[in-house]
Amino acid sequence: MIVVRIVFQAKFGTGGRLAASLSEASGPMMKESGTPRRWRVLTDLSGSFDTVVQEVEVESLAEWEKLRVKLFELTAFRDSMAVVSELVVSGHNELWTVEAQG
Repeated sequence: MIVVRIVFQAKFGTGGRLAASLSEASGPMMKESGTPRRWRVLTDLSGSFDTVVQEVEVESLAEWEKLRVKLFELTAFRDSMAVVSELVVSGHNELWTVEAQG
């Protein structure tokens, strides 16, 4: 299992709006992509202010590559990214292997 973390640094004071936008768009995008996946939107309790993380779980890196291609084809994704781009200063991706879970 792979956890894909997309870490956004929002403009100061806009983290809540960014989290709401990502939360609203994530469910429909995951459904529209064809295979339901577990996803989350997280906000900071410590560290840099207005950090928002979007996570999705996939079975493998190959699955992530296929999902990423599908997402970029979705109108809902493009619409969501138009909003996100107005709120974000920077960001990066993290890919984590799940070694164990309870």
